[in-house]
Formats: sequence, C-alpha cells, structure tokens
Amino acid sequence: MKKKTILSFALALALTVSAIGASTAALAAAPDTEGQTTAIATENEDAIWEQIEAVEEKSDAIFQRNAALWEKLDEICNALPDDYDFTNFDEAAFIRSTNALAEAEKETLLADIKELNGLDAEMEALYAQLPDCDNMPLYEKALEKADPKVLDEIDTLEQEYDRVCEKHADLWDKVDEAYFDLPDDYDFDNYDEAAFIRSLSFLTDAEKDALIADYNRLVELDNQLCKLYDTIWGDTGCESGICPF
Repeated sequence: MKKKTILSFALALALTVSAIGASTAALAAAPDTEGQTTAIATENEDAIWEQIEAVEEKSDAIFQRNAALWEKLDEICNALPDDYDFTNFDEAAFIRSTNALAEAEKETLLADIKELNGLDAEMEALYAQLPDCDNMPLYEKALEKADPKVLDEIDTLEQEYDRVCEKHADLWDKVDEAYFDLPDDYDFDNYDEAAFIRSLSFLTDAEKDALIADYNRLVELDNQLCKLYDTIWGDTGCESGICPF
C-alpha cells in the first residue's frame, strides 16, 4: 500500500489553527477568576495515544513484512477497469477470486488481513476512549480559565495566519499539485519547503520569493501560537512547523 507520509506545508496551512479562533474570541471577555492558566490533565490521553501509536506500528510492520505481495495486489487492483463496481468491495473476497495470485500468496495476504482487522478493532476501541471533538469539557474548562490577554493575542495571531495563507492561495494550490506529483521514492525525510519552491520551474522568481516569505512568516506565527497554546493546554507537542491543532 503506497503512502506518502509527509504532507506539504501548503496543505497543512488549511488544516491548522482556525478552529480555535471562534472559541478564543467568544471567551476572551470571561474573567480569570483563579488568576492562573490551567493545563489540561493529559496523562490518560497521552497513554491512549501511545497505545494507538503502538498499534499503528504493528499495522505498518504487517504491510512491510509482505510489502512485495501488497504491491502486487495494488497493481492487480489498479489494472481493474474504470467501470469496476467498488461499491461493496471486499478485499478478502477479491483476493480469493483473483487468478493473478498463487494460492500461497492468497493465504499470506488473507492472514495479514485477519491480523489487520484485529488491529483496526483495537484502534477503534482506543479512539473511542478519547474525548469527543464535539464535547470536550477539559478543553472548554481550560479556555474558561485562560488569561483573556492570551486569548486576545491568540486571536490576533490566528487572524494574521489566515491572511497570510489566503494572500497567495492560488500559488499554494499549484505548489500542492507539484508536491503530490512527486514519486513515491522521493526523499521526503529531507524535504525542504523553500528548496522545493525554488525548484518549481512554473513559478516566477517573484512568486517564489513571495511564497518563501509567506512560509517563513507562517513558521514564526506557528511557533508563537504553539507557545501560547501550551500556556492553556499544557505541552501540545508543538514543533517548528505546524501545531497539532
């Protein structure tokens, strides 16, 4: 199963911090009765995320141990006609029915699928233990106790973040398209956004300069926002680049 595991910064722009803006604006006027910021108690959630990561690693290991077979199955599926009915596609049934795989290969893949289904069930159970995104009392409680000045600062930075993202949205769309056209064997481990932008021949020098300037400013804003988020929700795991919100 081919997967590009690193998203371009341009795509991440659309997924970052906009959801917090409305909440911070609405709660900015709330009095800080305790005079201190409150971090979310994340011990249980951290443990759950560690378990999820462990299950994901097991799942990846299953794909890797028979990578050649999974690649072969991909090629078989990709060769299916455009009008093939995928509505009720059953991967296990498809494997059993295909003549493009030897019996031993089918048994290996079916055994992998059985393991993967079990891991999927574990994953669903773990995700079910996490707070519902539509009902996050700890999140809201932390916001209520946050310093209004901090919330105002967050709101201001988020608005600037959105403006920078939108300023050259059409150019970022082009960068996204070029990024997702990169081959699977591209060296994503050493991906450099600025260098990648510089390499795009369809952009003028002025457009490249504009995008790189935007990128640098977004990184600055992101780092500032991460520090402010940490004062409210504790260590959010922010790193240079994109906050997890």
